[in-house]
Amino acid sequence: MDSTTDDFRGRVRTFVNDHVRPQVDTWEREGAYPLELWRQAGRAGLLSLGHSPERLPDDPGRLAVLVEELTLGGSQGITMGLGSHFVSLKAVQGADAAVAARVVPAVLRGDQSIVLALTEPQAGSDLRGFECRAEAHGDGHRLTGDKRFICNGGRADLLLVGALLDGALALFLVEGNAPGLSHERLACLGWRCLPLAALRFESTPARLLIHGREAGRLLQQCLQQERLNLAVMALASAELALRDTVEHCRARRVGTEALLDKSVLRQRLAERHSELSVARVFVEQAVRWQAEGQLTAARAAIAKNTAVDVLERVAHDAVQLHGAHGCVEPSRVERIYRDARLLGIGGGAREVMLDIIGRTL
Repeated sequence: MDSTTDDFRGRVRTFVNDHVRPQVDTWEREGAYPLELWRQAGRAGLLSLGHSPERLPDDPGRLAVLVEELTLGGSQGITMGLGSHFVSLKAVQGADAAVAARVVPAVLRGDQSIVLALTEPQAGSDLRGFECRAEAHGDGHRLTGDKRFICNGGRADLLLVGALLDGALALFLVEGNAPGLSHERLACLGWRCLPLAALRFESTPARLLIHGREAGRLLQQCLQQERLNLAVMALASAELALRDTVEHCRARRVGTEALLDKSVLRQRLAERHSELSVARVFVEQAVRWQAEGQLTAARAAIAKNTAVDVLERVAHDAVQLHGAHGCVEPSRVERIYRDARLLGIGGGAREVMLDIIGRTL
């Protein structure tokens, strides 16, 4: 990793220490981080990965650093809120250069926020099962239908929406305050500082970006980046949980003996450390593949599933070895345990990833 990437890691870590870590327990309890945090991240150059905000940077290494350091701040919800805009922006840039020239700088500077609205109540993220539809209206289009489980969906400035147009997939850009768009807040198991919303479109004005087979191919490419982000996030969460658990087992005594001195527990932690180390090697290689244009759908799926599986085992043991201390808020391992379940579903469920991998056999 070059010195400029190391410098960027330091900038993210400083931002997390100054603006996130002191408040994250409060934001988790209140159910939302403040929108000002997005603007602060933009001004600090985090949203543009330390590059010029005038164009979308192609820098998977720095994106992995951003995701990792935000996650080490203690909440996956913050990572999703401040690190997931690249998926939407890559789709916008690949679909409509004129729109991207306006939207990309605004988002990277922190002036506007953008979210991806794909998931539907009956279909999840299965692109073939969409029921949200678009119809031509004057010189534009109108959307009708529902989206669900959309992170920051109720307070984003822009939404990138997938819908059917003449029976084929299309991507649309929708203003967050567009007429006919309503939202409902959803309570969620994890990511509690990241508001989750159900959206309803009722003849909502939308700008068509791309339509047909190219829309599907573009979206699949962008989802690979999302899955890689989730893999990096899972590993950072596992590292945090394992670190907290080792420290707890070193300090917690049963009689005259520390928990870490008990061979059976020390070996269990050693096993989790070994699994985490192996998973990290593959995910880091996947980041390099992405930078070289060689990340395939199957490789991204392997990275996501492997990292999430390790996280779930680490999180389970972390709560078990913390005992009652790991079951109450604001215990960090309690939060990681809850958040881990969302990673196994977001970006495509584990079973969907296995199907992608299986088709390559």
